[in-house]
Order: sequence, then structure tokens, then C-alpha cells
Amino acid sequence: MKKGVVVGICLFALMALVACSTPYRMMFKDGTVVEMADEPEFDKDTGFYEYQTLDGKNVRVNKDQVVEIKEM
Repeated sequence: MKKGVVVGICLFALMALVACSTPYRMMFKDGTVVEMADEPEFDKDTGFYEYQTLDGKNVRVNKDQVVEIKEM
């Protein structure tokens, strides 16, 4: 009984997290546009944006190459 309740709570929490993610679109100076599931993080120390692509790849890109970041 307790195991079922715990599993139910975990599934609910997971669904809530997925529903909270907001997709973003990043446009580069060369015109390339990349979509991502969440807002990219900016590392002030390195000057790079870090994000995860829709297919799960982790990417770092120099802020000087980015023209625009928009919430979709």
C-alpha cells in the first residue's frame, strides 16, 4: 500500500516538473535557430551559455555568437 502511494506521488511530481518546463529558441549571428526545452543558463565566469538540445545533447556556446533568446 505504501509503495503504491510513493509511486503515485513520484509520478505526480515528475508530471508537474515536465509541465513547468518552458521551451526556448536561440538565434545565432549566422542565422541558425536552435530550440531547447528549458531556458539556457549563462556562466558569467566563462561567458558561455549552456543548454540541452531537444535530443538531449549538452551544448555550450559563446555569448558573442548569440543574437536572441526567446521564450516560445
